Amino acid sequence: MVSRRWFPTPREQLVFVVITVVLALSLWTSHRIHWKTRLGTGGWSLTSRRHATSDVFNSTLGFERVFAIGLPERSDKRDALTLMAALTGFKLSWINGVAGESVPNKALPFGWDRPAMPETNLGSWRGHINAMRHIVASGLTSALVMEDDMDWDTHLKSQLSDFASAATSLQEGFYHNQSLASPSPYGQHWDMLWIGSCATTFDEHLPLDLQLPEDQQDSRKMLIANDVTVPPGTHITGNASFSWTEYAPQTRIVYVPGDNICSFAYALSAAGARKALQYMGLEGQHKAFDNHLSDLCRLRVNGMRCVSVVPSLFVHHRPRGRVSRDSDISGGDGSKDDVREVGFTENVLYSTRLNLQNLVRGMEPERQWED
Repeated sequence: MVSRRWFPTPREQLVFVVITVVLALSLWTSHRIHWKTRLGTGGWSLTSRRHATSDVFNSTLGFERVFAIGLPERSDKRDALTLMAALTGFKLSWINGVAGESVPNKALPFGWDRPAMPETNLGSWRGHINAMRHIVASGLTSALVMEDDMDWDTHLKSQLSDFASAATSLQEGFYHNQSLASPSPYGQHWDMLWIGSCATTFDEHLPLDLQLPEDQQDSRKMLIANDVTVPPGTHITGNASFSWTEYAPQTRIVYVPGDNICSFAYALSAAGARKALQYMGLEGQHKAFDNHLSDLCRLRVNGMRCVSVVPSLFVHHRPRGRVSRDSDISGGDGSKDDVREVGFTENVLYSTRLNLQNLVRGMEPERQWED
């Protein structure tokens, strides 16, 4: 009996080649995002290249709307933020900020000590609550909320794509009794994505959290490796509880937040906006808005499920000019003060604000730091 040798058909050869290429690409990208727990690290994959068609790259950054909160009279900030958003490919809608003096005593949140707290803090609280109420009243599935003095990297959408992959993976440890009403590139089981803050303390570094039962502690992290938009370690600030020497250069950390400071930018799902409005608006307020927002996440009030990132993707910009113009919460009226000759933004390597002239000319953005 003569045996016959098998020769693949051209179609079978093509299928084999395609499968080989797909497997090779998967292995090639596997170094980009890694899972980190108390037990160490393990391999994980997914990169922005695999999300090139994701909704993260649309005109609202993968959310239904993008809002900026700002006082109407700060036209300088609106000019800057509007131009920055246009040049980096997304659309902003504005929510008017509130002067604290305009909030009557009858509308004060329970526990607010008006004589002891600055009126600007009260106005900040009311402006953010108005944003939350608008999300709820409009029935939005999700929205990103930022303050009007923000800056971000010119590569924001690619950063958000990597963040979306890591954030989705972290949600595997959340309870899944509430899913987003519509598909989100950031996962289906989140209430808040806190992507703009100025200081970070991880859960495992908070004494109060360490006293909780272990099943109530959550120190999980995802490490985004080889992120070329992460500044050199000497130029990263705001890591309140750890040193960047513990991590490889060009590492960005996505984590379940312990204690964050500064409400620079955060996204809320429909359920998240309702939970936040109930706690932040109706349950009382006896501290600054960002501290209370941190409690909302850290204490998991109303079952709140939060994800954060460091270095943050949105950071307060300090422009050239009078220093007192920086903030509408702290500082004077901007009429007299020290003058800053060169503007800067912490933790953002390719600053959109500092590259505005390059971007409007169609030129490549420049780094803030070369070391």
